[in-house]
Amino acid sequence: MVGAMKSTSLVAAAALVLLLAPDAQAASCSGRGCNGKDPVQAGCSAGSTVADTAPMFTSGTAELRWSPTCKTNWVRVVNYAGGQSALRITVWTGDDRVGFPAPGTPGTHWGNMVHAPGCARGEVLYVDSDGGHHTARLASSDC
Repeated sequence: MVGAMKSTSLVAAAALVLLLAPDAQAASCSGRGCNGKDPVQAGCSAGSTVADTAPMFTSGTAELRWSPTCKTNWVRVVNYAGGQSALRITVWTGDDRVGFPAPGTPGTHWGNMVHAPGCARGEVLYVDSDGGHHTARLASSDC
């Protein structure tokens, strides 16, 4: 009986430690304090969802991402095949606008965040490998 009580006490103590431990993914910003910050470095990308998508010419997808934790949006490009120029990634809402240049190399790229509790819009400007100029436009459902 004493062994069972020790086990129960140890389990209860371990559960209490886990409940009181700080969240390793805790966001380092919120609201307008996140404007212009990297969503991954700020801890806002965990739990984010896709608000809108747009196909990129030849390959890849532009995504407007939403973080319910930080109340922010940003644009991410996935599976990009690469092009002749850097990507110009922009996200905005009302008077707040954040632009970010990303390399035109193949892969996944993202821009910085903007506080956007309502309508948010984004775009990716790029030149593909054949020299064609393109724009992928995005908007949240609140627009």
